[in-house]
Amino acid sequence: MSGRRAARADGRGADPREEAKRERRSAAKAERDRRAQRARTVARLRVAGVGVVVAAAALVLGLGLVRETGPSGVAFAGDLRTGGRLEELRLPRLEGDGVVEYASYSDRPLVINFFASWCPTCIAEMPDFERVHRLVGDEVAFLGISQSDPRSASIELARETGITYDTAIDERGEFFRALGGLGMPTTVFVRPGGEIADIWVGGLDARTLQDLVSEHFGVVA
Repeated sequence: MSGRRAARADGRGADPREEAKRERRSAAKAERDRRAQRARTVARLRVAGVGVVVAAAALVLGLGLVRETGPSGVAFAGDLRTGGRLEELRLPRLEGDGVVEYASYSDRPLVINFFASWCPTCIAEMPDFERVHRLVGDEVAFLGISQSDPRSASIELARETGITYDTAIDERGEFFRALGGLGMPTTVFVRPGGEIADIWVGGLDARTLQDLVSEHFGVVA
């Protein structure tokens, strides 16, 4: 008996039953490892799924409730969708020093018009905006915002089209994108107190602009 034990200890004449047990234990361990790996993979996928949902929610919220101060001096806050509320807006003036702030307009209706020198429709509509601005006088404030356009080109455009209302610059398009940034030109109609009545994408002639001012603000030009 002691000889047989010694032989197995030396690796010779191993018991087939012991070999079978070792194989079963090895197979069981491999199966446990595979299951653990599957569990880790599922956990990672679940976490990734949550991340996708959170990212999607952040994207949706990016079109809504925001508060941002950009490196270019642009600052804004509010629920920037139709029916939402513009709480804050601060932009560098297009010409000269200083800033334009929404607080200066919050007690009356405000028409915000985004323009750029590379936008033919913007160029075509800007004289009509000036015309309506003169018709409504102080009852409705107008603010032209140059977006994603060199300052010098926008200044030249504002002068050539003859607009006299306030102008500001959103050089990197930060505020424009926060509003949805769907196309140029874009015009935003803001009621007193900050409620966003409408975000209009596309060109406007004087007659249509007058109709929208009347519809949203009750002001007849």
